[in-house]
Amino acid sequence: MEEFRTRIDIIDESMLNLFLERMQVSKQIAKYKKAHNLPVFDADREKEVIRKNVENIDNLELKDLYEEFVVKMMELSKKYQERIIKE
Repeated sequence: MEEFRTRIDIIDESMLNLFLERMQVSKQIAKYKKAHNLPVFDADREKEVIRKNVENIDNLELKDLYEEFVVKMMELSKKYQERIIKE
């Protein structure tokens, strides 16, 4: 069990680093959108991101959960962008 927990800890650390990197890019996107008076939400782009990410999942047992993960990740990115734009 300890080995599994150690592996999860390593994965969580990697995911944290990727999350921080993604949010940094989202911040840059928010600054661009603010400067060009663009909306945070782009339905076409969101559909594209979901499609291209989910289509790469071969594991049917996890496909719906990964889609939920991607959607939540984008919700957090939009939330952060809205915060940046309001500054």
